[in-house]
Amino acid sequence: MIVVDWGTTNLRLFACDTDGTILDSTQSGQGIKTVPSGGFPSVLAQTISHLEASEESTIFVCGMAGARGAWHEAPYCATPIALEDIAANLTSLPGKLDGYLLPGAKNISPDGTLDVMRGEEIQIFGGMSKFDIRDGVLCLPGTHSKWVRVKDGRIVNFATFMTGDIFNALSHTILSCETDDKHDPDAFGLGLKASVLTDYGLTNRLFTARTRVLDGTLMPDQVSAYVSGLLIGYELAQAALLYERNERIVVIGSEVLCRRYRQALDHFGCKYVSLDSSEATCSGVAVLHELLEGKC
Repeated sequence: MIVVDWGTTNLRLFACDTDGTILDSTQSGQGIKTVPSGGFPSVLAQTISHLEASEESTIFVCGMAGARGAWHEAPYCATPIALEDIAANLTSLPGKLDGYLLPGAKNISPDGTLDVMRGEEIQIFGGMSKFDIRDGVLCLPGTHSKWVRVKDGRIVNFATFMTGDIFNALSHTILSCETDDKHDPDAFGLGLKASVLTDYGLTNRLFTARTRVLDGTLMPDQVSAYVSGLLIGYELAQAALLYERNERIVVIGSEVLCRRYRQALDHFGCKYVSLDSSEATCSGVAVLHELLEGKC
C-alpha cells in the first residue's frame, strides 16, 4: 500500500505493509495550497518515485487533497461513522492512478453547529485498532485540535479547537510567541495553572504573558511555552464535555505536540496513551484495506 497524507502545507507518503508497518517514507512541502490547478497527479507521481514501493501498490490519499477546491472533492460521512462508511464513500483517484481519496467526517452538534475533519478520521480508526478499543475518547492535537468520542466502534461525536491557529496568530502580537520544537516544562506548567484562573476569560488571561515578563516572574524566552500552556489548558477544560474524569484518553499526534498534551493531562490528573500520527494513519488505512479485501 501507499499511504498519502496530503495536508495544507505538507505532503507525506508512506510505503506500508498490509498490517500498516511503515517500510519507507518521504515528504515534501508541497501541501495542497502550493499545487497548481491540475497539478495533483504529477506532484503525487513524482513524489511516489522517491519511495521504495511496488508499482502495483494501491494508493490511499488522506487529508485535504479531498477538500473542496483541492484535487477532487470527496464526500463527508456524517456521524455516527463506522469504518464501513469510510469504505462505502471512497472516491477513485482521477486519472490513471490506482487508488482512492478518503472521505472526510462531519458532525452536527445538538445546537445545530456543523463540525468537520479530513485526515483525522482514518487516524481515529488506526488508534482504535492499535489499542483495541471500541469505546472511548481520542485527542488529536494540531493546528485544529480534535476531540472525538467513539462508541461501539463508531465515531459518534467530535469537536474542533483552533488552539494551534491561535498560538500561531499570537506571534504577530506583543506576546511574540514563536512556533518551535523547544519545550520549557516549567513555563508551560505555569500556563496550565493559569488556564483555570479565567474569571475574565481567556483573552484577559493571555495578557498575563506580558505582565509576567514585566514583573519578572517570566523570562522573555519563556513566553511561548507559557502561552502554549494557557491555550492547551483552556482547550482541555472546554473538551471536558467529551470525556469522563477517569477515562483513558488516546492522544494521536507528533511527538512535539504529544509531549505537551501529556504534561497537560498529567497536570489535570487524566489517564492517557499516545500514538504517532503517521503510525495512526497507516494503521487506519491497513484496517480499511483489510475490510476492502474482505469484500472482494
